Amino acid sequence: MSLRISVTDQSPIHANSSSGESPLLSVKLAQACERWGYHRFWMAEHHNSGIFACPCPEILIGHIASQTSRIKVGTGGVMLSHYSPYKVAEQFRMLEVLYPGRVDLGVGRAPGGDQLASDALAYPAKPSNSQAFSHQAHDLVHLLKGTMEAEHPYSKLIVTPEIDVAPSLWMLGSGSASCEFAGTLGTGFVLAQFIDSRTPADKIFNAYRSAFKAAGHKGSPKTMLALAVVCADTTEEAKEIASIRAYSKVLAHMHGIRDGFPSPEETAEALKKLSAAEMDYFNQCMGDIISGTGAECRKKIEALVANCQADEVTVVNVTYTFEQRLRSYELLAQAFEMY
Repeated sequence: MSLRISVTDQSPIHANSSSGESPLLSVKLAQACERWGYHRFWMAEHHNSGIFACPCPEILIGHIASQTSRIKVGTGGVMLSHYSPYKVAEQFRMLEVLYPGRVDLGVGRAPGGDQLASDALAYPAKPSNSQAFSHQAHDLVHLLKGTMEAEHPYSKLIVTPEIDVAPSLWMLGSGSASCEFAGTLGTGFVLAQFIDSRTPADKIFNAYRSAFKAAGHKGSPKTMLALAVVCADTTEEAKEIASIRAYSKVLAHMHGIRDGFPSPEETAEALKKLSAAEMDYFNQCMGDIISGTGAECRKKIEALVANCQADEVTVVNVTYTFEQRLRSYELLAQAFEMY
């Protein structure tokens, strides 16, 4: 198999688990994904959430690395606006020392939570703004690599542990501004199409590659397409599983309800009563999810990759039960002949 397939896990709180159990299920999933041949296993960051249970991916990936032996581990991503670039650089240099060659650092601009969470994370200071993020990302790159400009106020900082090779660095984004910024910095770029599948991946990746080349970086630009994928044994089952996630987004974004996933029965009944606006949004959310049998999902993924020439794909999967999530990744691995 030439196309690398990876996993980005949001540690969803399933109907048959609690937020205390969800991170342990992520560890179990990572071990299974290693057996099935996935290339990377990344953890996302969310705060003040009744749906997702990983607020500190940098901690969880260290544990996952200790419970696996080959699969690369990383963050998809650290929400850098909340944190000191110096502290993040120290954390990921330490992870690189402990698990050499296996650590990825993906960073994002989004808050990963609501305004209350952002205020609490920044306290007693104020939350940073979008302009500050570009400075934070710039500093993080140079602190990790030990290439800070001499005139920078932090140029004399010692970043420990001192190592020769920095963790692999990726920028997460969903639009043209993020991709060009990633190219200028010389990081890899992950396009979050699971958020909005209508994003023109080919144009965005080309803009990233152009910015990378124009900045004169050594090496090659690295592109990764992040997709929401639900595989099941039948097309109908996959659609039903995906519909629960799509309806949960209707509840969250149109009604502010973010305290768990609706059951299959609740979802089926609710879909009969949606308003026109709700149905439009539900259909949009369903369109953002690739669903079907393993073979059907592989065909759709390969078509998207051929269009935008992505180097890798990472798959996001949110389901009602953990068993459905586990089975989905197993079927996708089988379809791509990964093991």
